[in-house]
Formats: sequence, C-alpha cells, structure tokens
Amino acid sequence: MVLLSACSGPESPQEVSAAFWDAAVRDDRSDVVRYSTLDSPERYDAFATDWGSYQPKWGRVIIDGNEASVASQLSSPEGARTRSFTTYLVQRDGVWLVDYQRTGMSLKGGVFGDLLSKFDLFSKDLSQEFERSADEAGVQMDQMLDELEHAGKEMSEQASEALEKYSQELQRTMQELDESMQRALEESEQERREERREEREKELQEKGSREEIPSEPKSEPIFI
Repeated sequence: MVLLSACSGPESPQEVSAAFWDAAVRDDRSDVVRYSTLDSPERYDAFATDWGSYQPKWGRVIIDGNEASVASQLSSPEGARTRSFTTYLVQRDGVWLVDYQRTGMSLKGGVFGDLLSKFDLFSKDLSQEFERSADEAGVQMDQMLDELEHAGKEMSEQASEALEKYSQELQRTMQELDESMQRALEESEQERREERREEREKELQEKGSREEIPSEPKSEPIFI
C-alpha cells in the first residue's frame, strides 16, 4: 500500500500542500505548476520571496466539498522569520491542487503583502552588501516587518468585522424592504377586492331596480 501511494503521488490536501511547498523551497517550477492551479512555470513568482531553507509545518485541515484549507507555517533558518498563513486548495477532476492566487493573498497578508515582500528582499540585499551595518539594518527591518504584519492582521480582522456587520445590516434592510413590499401588495389586493365588491353590489342594485314591476293604478268608481 505504501508503494502504491508513493507511485500515485500525493493525493490528500495536506500531501499536496507538502509537495507544493517542498517544490517552492527547492525552486522546482515544474512541480510547483504540477501541484497548483498555475498553468505555466513562467507565471511562478515565488510570491516575491526566496524560500530557500525555509521549513514548513502543518496544522488543521478543513475539507468542504471541492475546496480545502491547510493551516501552514514557514520558518526561516534558526527561526529568524516565521510566516503563518493558510494554504488553499481546490479539487479539479478528482485531483487536489493548491489555489495559487488565494494562497498568495493569505501568505502576503492581504493589503500589506507586497510591502512586506519588498522589505524582506531589501533586508537580504542589505545584509549581503554592508556586512555588520547591514546586519543591524536587517534587525531593524525584521522589527518593522513584524510590526507591519501585526498591523496588517489587525486591519484584516477589522475589515472582516466591518464586512460582516455591513452584510448583516444589508440583509436586515432587504428583509424589511421585502416585508414592506409584501404589505403593500396585500393592501393593494385588499383595495382591489373592495372595489370589485362595491362594483358588484352597485350592479346588483341597478339590476334590481330595473326588474322591479310598477303597481297598477287604482280604478275610479263608475256611476250610472
């Protein structure tokens, strides 16, 4: 059974996630495409991050029909940087694939994603060019990155709360509008029924007056 599983390749959402991130760490573009929704190696941008030597960890797996999510964490060597995010997957023709775009959004932290990636690359460039001073700058940059990630998570949570609140208010407004329209329709129908009833009564009254027979006049006595 183990040999058959190895020959068939990764099948479960967690196995596909592990295979995808292993390919990303090795910078194996063909395997990245193989295990994701990307259609060509040229479109692989590594999420603007150098994943060399990063170590992945996995958490809770949720499967909902043709979609799945895997709690994921990538740690740089010696734990200097840790990125917690969600790997999203979709099932196509019975095969699980990493949803590249959605996973990238989760990994980048939404609005602050591009900014975080640029700071990360900038920090590595400094460490290569300026030795000790660059190392100090790298520490400062890591602190800035941590602060930005924290701010990004807070803003993401606030945005989610605001969206949920707006959705609830919109739903309540739509329900009130629907109830108001139903009442208006019922009142309109009631008015039409009243009008038809009045018209019917009027027709019956007019018909009754036409069918009424006038009484014969009394005859006058005749005297001879």
